[in-house]
Amino acid sequence: MKLKLVIVFAQVTFIVAANATGSNESAFEATNEWQEIKEGQAIPQGLHVRINLSTGKKEAKLLDPDSGGSDSSLSMVPGEELKDHGVDRGRPETVGGMKLDALRDALRDIPADVFDEPQNEEEEEAVRGKFKSYEQIKQELKDANVELKSDSEIMSALFGRFGETLPKEPLAEQPPELDALFEDLQYLAHQIDNALEFIDRGGVEKIIWPSLNRTEDGPTRVQALKLLGVIAQNNPKAKVALVERNAATNLLTALGRASTTEEASAALYAFGSLVRKFPFAQRQLLTPHGYSLLYGVWTRKVELKVKVKVLQLLADVLEDYVAATEGTEEADQTTVEQYRSTKLIEGLEKTQFCKHAGEFFHQHRTALVPEENLSDETVRALRSCSKLCHDTWSQCPLFRHTLLVLRNNLDHRLDEDSELVEYRRDIQQSIDAFVRELYGQPRDEL
Repeated sequence: MKLKLVIVFAQVTFIVAANATGSNESAFEATNEWQEIKEGQAIPQGLHVRINLSTGKKEAKLLDPDSGGSDSSLSMVPGEELKDHGVDRGRPETVGGMKLDALRDALRDIPADVFDEPQNEEEEEAVRGKFKSYEQIKQELKDANVELKSDSEIMSALFGRFGETLPKEPLAEQPPELDALFEDLQYLAHQIDNALEFIDRGGVEKIIWPSLNRTEDGPTRVQALKLLGVIAQNNPKAKVALVERNAATNLLTALGRASTTEEASAALYAFGSLVRKFPFAQRQLLTPHGYSLLYGVWTRKVELKVKVKVLQLLADVLEDYVAATEGTEEADQTTVEQYRSTKLIEGLEKTQFCKHAGEFFHQHRTALVPEENLSDETVRALRSCSKLCHDTWSQCPLFRHTLLVLRNNLDHRLDEDSELVEYRRDIQQSIDAFVRELYGQPRDEL
């Protein structure tokens, strides 16, 4: 049975879950007032027990009627409740019976050099004597029926549970335990070191790839793609390790299979996490086949926000390429050569990116009109590609028509919501600037 722990400045309180044994002292007779528990004295179950940190003595009393007592599980204490816990409502200048001024003085008197680096072995031993080791703390908490685990230990346990939790056959609904397991792994993998440990433990081969290969189990594939994206995001070492483990082929397969909004979104998240600012992955993923799969998302029956993600992804990659290859002479030449080796511009031109992007923009103009955020994101992404696509778009009347449709609809809706007036004007100004870049001064009529 777990213990409920509540820690405050002056005392530690918890609910007793078992009788103390092995004492020759008379049995403890509990009342509604705090009483000292003598050394080795047996106490009955269900009392409210505290360790007074001022005296070091254990004290106990009967549970308050409104405190419950049946719930002995470990629970999280909300921040506001924890902040107020132990405050005497009649004496707002105290916390746990200690005056705030005295508490401030005590904190102020902590020596500044307490955590200075030891200069020799004697000082190091002295420091060790002042503090408990992780193993000591862990053992003490274990004795109190509170288990302390490191991220590595938690990850190891999650690996062990995966095989037991993953159903052999796809189910109509994702098991809650499997969702929780993936969420825990995603939480851990946000830390760079944990992500690398996940890879070193074989997590990619044991968890991610098998999950992506479950052809009839869409929810599990979605969770695996999200985990893959978390591992790769802003983690260069993880990106290299993933590419070495055949991430490109598996990602392209996953993107081609994705037919729902949720799965396509997760696949694009993983795809973008791997290729952004990583030319090595771009060479493997941004191939004619890769471009074909990305353009194909624009024609699938998925939500508009997912289709806009494709445009944003390619626009981001193009911006990074231009910044790296057309930057100052002081730019790192190795980085420049890596980006040039992707032949990004050549790949976009050969796969007719400008034509496909223009068609997507025009075909979805009706859906974009009421979606101001998506309209803004779409126009910004298109503008970042305008240098590459200027010749194609400037000669396309439908592209200009779509821009003016969006602009004029914003004009008609300026007064609908006073809080959105400035935002809508910003979008209008962005569209006006884009039109001038492509066609010169815009006209008022469509």
